[in-house]
Amino acid sequence: MKGALDVTRSAALAAGLFLLGGLVPVLGAAAMLCAPAPILIYGLDGPRPYWRIASALSLAGLAIGLVAGPVQALGFALTMGVATVVIAALIERRWSCEWIVFTATAAMLAACTTALLVWAGSPIQLARQFHDFVAMAMSHSAGLYEKIGMSQAQSKELSDQVLDITTWLSPALVASVGALTILINLGLAARWLGKEKIGYQVFSGLVTWRTPEWLIWLLLATGFGMFIPVAPARLAASNGFVVVASVYFLQGLAIMAYYLQMLAMPRVVRGMIYLIAMLQPVLAALVCLAGIFDMWIDFRRLKPPSQEAGSLDDFF
Repeated sequence: MKGALDVTRSAALAAGLFLLGGLVPVLGAAAMLCAPAPILIYGLDGPRPYWRIASALSLAGLAIGLVAGPVQALGFALTMGVATVVIAALIERRWSCEWIVFTATAAMLAACTTALLVWAGSPIQLARQFHDFVAMAMSHSAGLYEKIGMSQAQSKELSDQVLDITTWLSPALVASVGALTILINLGLAARWLGKEKIGYQVFSGLVTWRTPEWLIWLLLATGFGMFIPVAPARLAASNGFVVVASVYFLQGLAIMAYYLQMLAMPRVVRGMIYLIAMLQPVLAALVCLAGIFDMWIDFRRLKPPSQEAGSLDDFF
């Protein structure tokens, strides 16, 4: 009886969080990103985790199908369902958090992209459908621009610019949201269950986390690639640059967390600072630059003292 109640509760909570994304603006989308967490926590908190997760996912998909329709249920299966299964499988294999985020994001994007290509018929049609969807969403914000003092011509020009940028960088934006989804749910599961139930420390030394040094070459390659006069290559380079820059932004946040921890800042204050850093473009760019230059400057003094002449560490 208790087992049936637990699986029903986790499935209902996951389905509710997923459905909130279509009902409540902004906050609903944030809640939807956390949909895998209840099923992950239920599945990993007991024997036969795969059976528990499969049961909860089936019930959640059934509930979403009954409430919102089969398309939404399929969307749940291809996004949150795939993410839940891959995260659980990799935790069982004791993978590091970096590889869990990368692999689960790749699996979720592959499943969604394949389904969307089958539905649209071709990449060109899929791009056109996405452009029309974003344009429809942007049309609802025209009244807001006029309320803040913009003329109709100015609001249309701004909307067109945002539409072009969003469409051009849509692969990177989708990948970033997917990675954020995996990271959030992995963090919630690790926090709730703890090292004892999971079996190992998923997140270790977040304030000292840093990217591999070879990633700087990928950043430089994608940065220079944005000037290639071939549209497909420029598209790939632009999206790659945004993804790599996002990784360095996370390293910048780790640097910020390191010093906030040293200053013994309250958790609430830290959370507000992180939120401002993510929402304020200038501050976000500075945090990203800190993550990039940490390779040479080593803000947290994590590297052993260099004995080579000419190293920047010798001057700081």
